[in-house]
Amino acid sequence: MNLEETIKVYKDFLKSKGLLYTQPREVILKEAMSALYHFSADELTSQMHKNGINISRATVYRTLASMKEAGILSSVDFGHGHIHYEAKKTKKYHEHITCEKCNAIYEIQVDNLAKVINAAGAKAKFKHIEYAIRISGVCEKCL
Repeated sequence: MNLEETIKVYKDFLKSKGLLYTQPREVILKEAMSALYHFSADELTSQMHKNGINISRATVYRTLASMKEAGILSSVDFGHGHIHYEAKKTKKYHEHITCEKCNAIYEIQVDNLAKVINAAGAKAKFKHIEYAIRISGVCEKCL
């Protein structure tokens, strides 16, 4: 999804919930979509403050939660005590592996994993399957 499509999806979602597409929501959406890495709500808030954008932490948390509900962001818990988000810019499945020492996060592609999980879910008569697999270890830099 490009930015215009993402904005439309989010506006439609907000309208369906009786909410407005406000200037703070737009700023947060654009900041989240431009993030190159996984980010927490606090990290995004800090980055915006460094850029001179003064939006409250609570607004960021609520907006990210609504963006996840709208299907614009995905979230994952890497065991760092907070949720990390990433934009759903592609439909390509990937997993994450985190370093237990430095907390670095790497994206990895596991061939056919999505197919195997979806087939197992279909066999159990599930639809719209989501999954999260937590993989951790010690990265080469920390060995």
